[in-house]
Amino acid sequence: MVGRNDAALAAAQQVVAQAVGQQPNANAGASAEARMLETFLRNHPPTFKGRYDPDRAQTGLKEIERVFRLMQCSEVQKVNA
Repeated sequence: MVGRNDAALAAAQQVVAQAVGQQPNANAGASAEARMLETFLRNHPPTFKGRYDPDRAQTGLKEIERVFRLMQCSEVQKVNA
């Protein structure tokens, strides 16, 4: 698990960005991206504190996945960078 956490956190951030960008626009008052971000933040996702803690990183990724499931986000294909 050690050494994989930075890449896993970066991948999770990319998934968040893609999920926010791919949601349908259902509310005319605000952009779909803003509504999805608000929903995501209302679920209190974990925050990165800048410390080296592989166990906390893994727990945080599982928590973010839980939030995605609550939001009913579908999996997004990885984009080649």
